[in-house]
Amino acid sequence: MKQEEQTGLQIYKRLLKYLNGQWTKLTISIIGFAIFAASQPMLAKMMEMIISAIESKDSDARWTLPLFAVGIFLIRGIGTFIGVYYNDYVGAHVVKSVRFDIFSHLVQLPAKFYNDTSQGQILHRLNSGVEQIKGAVTTALKTLVREGLTIIFLLAYIFYLNWQLSLIFLLVAPILGLLVNSTTKRFRTIARKDEGMLGKVMQVSKELISNYAIVRGFGAENYEKTRYKYALDKSFKLQLKARRIQAMFSPLSQFIISIAVAGIVFLLLHPSFLETSTTGELVGYLTAAALIPKPLRQLSSVGVVIQKGIVGGELIFNLLDTPIEIDKGSVVKSHIDGNIRVDSLSFKYPNTERSVLNNISFTVKPGEMVALVGSSGSGKSTLSSLLYRLHDVENKKIFIDNIDINDYKLTNLRHHIAVVNQHVALFEDSIRNNIAYGDTSYTDKQILKALEEAHALDFIQQLPEGLDANVGENGLKLSGGQRQRLAIARAFLKDARILILDEATSSLDNESEAVVTQAIEDLAKSRTTIVIAHRLSTILKADRLLVMQNGKIIEEGVHKDLLAQGGYYAKLFNTEYSET
Repeated sequence: MKQEEQTGLQIYKRLLKYLNGQWTKLTISIIGFAIFAASQPMLAKMMEMIISAIESKDSDARWTLPLFAVGIFLIRGIGTFIGVYYNDYVGAHVVKSVRFDIFSHLVQLPAKFYNDTSQGQILHRLNSGVEQIKGAVTTALKTLVREGLTIIFLLAYIFYLNWQLSLIFLLVAPILGLLVNSTTKRFRTIARKDEGMLGKVMQVSKELISNYAIVRGFGAENYEKTRYKYALDKSFKLQLKARRIQAMFSPLSQFIISIAVAGIVFLLLHPSFLETSTTGELVGYLTAAALIPKPLRQLSSVGVVIQKGIVGGELIFNLLDTPIEIDKGSVVKSHIDGNIRVDSLSFKYPNTERSVLNNISFTVKPGEMVALVGSSGSGKSTLSSLLYRLHDVENKKIFIDNIDINDYKLTNLRHHIAVVNQHVALFEDSIRNNIAYGDTSYTDKQILKALEEAHALDFIQQLPEGLDANVGENGLKLSGGQRQRLAIARAFLKDARILILDEATSSLDNESEAVVTQAIEDLAKSRTTIVIAHRLSTILKADRLLVMQNGKIIEEGVHKDLLAQGGYYAKLFNTEYSET
């Protein structure tokens, strides 16, 4: 079922599934709130006993009534502790479970999701959406149970004292129900819009933090402040509407309840009641009746909390309902030769009309280095990403060792391919965990060997913490050349038969480039290598060049022969490569 087709009730039922395994603790919480609720009529009874003792001049009551009062509040305290503690425990468990489910789903989502969804929206769902779910599942249940039981016990007590008078409360119930229904529907609509805008606020914040150097370098501080203020103002206006609804709801519900209480007081002071009831009985009844409006008001306002949770649920379940990467493959190979064959491959990104690749065909023999050459936008990076199925590929278009890549299990396919990108991705973790990323079985000896092969061991040994040194967010504590060498060391450690290189030296200084280039050459030995060529040195070392233009391979051969042909490659070489 698509998310937009689900009703609020369906979403809320889905939220309640996160209580599975927590029903015992939730039951204990309900018992605690029941103890608290049962003490409420006892307060009214205590007032009746005090008034009766005053009227009858019963001085002996001074020994029993204080103990009775202390006992009531002791029972209330115990019930409150049990109810609140176990309710909060369940709430924390729900938050943990939801967040883990979201994260587990995120790591399996296809590239299309990340292309279509901003990081700010994703982070907002992980935070705000989850907290709203917690409120709907636990805070709302706490209010429903505690205040609901309180009302039940108080109504039972006043019906026991005088059922005719107590019928007035039943008369106002439908009016309150209509008020709650209209309020919550309006609130949900506004809350849904506000969540989208808060996601925008989160996105602008994240972009500033991630790109602070660019913001400063281009003097765009005021521009970013304007973007942020616009999103804040839109969210502020929506929140004002929501709070206006909440603010109006409370006095309206109190006014309706006050009419019921006023009716009871009017009838209670009728001569017939005054003649047949003692002062203590009348005070006890009024006390019990006066205790009902507060829990009734809180109970009627719980709909707002639930609506917030439903909106949060929509955010979360919309993400959780997004299909994960398709993996119908069953082939698992411990070793491959590294033969690559592409047959008549065409590709366009989802929800777009323009084909990025058009009828691409080529083969790469095991151990061969093939360079993809072409101007920006010619389809080089897209082609290389399809080899490890970053995007879905048609059946029987790409083969590795004569097996359709769709027939491989995704994890096994990617196990045989190592990728070194121009833009290195490092995680805020130790050097050890960044090199051995995704596999904790590697020994320090293996990691140090990979670092040595990547010409990175020298600067690692100079760090006081060695392999335990934290690289910072995205490796910001390291230089560009050091980050590139760590990425190459990661590929060395993986020891995959197929290597994809999106030229890792194009943004480095000459000294760093020389070291990284040597590491790449060592890594590419005896491996099937696909390299996106930006440097002349890479082109000259490649066994074969595939020249791409507008998503097609228009020329193929070695550097010397292609240059002699005087075609597109020769023109490209003379304009883009001859000066490098």
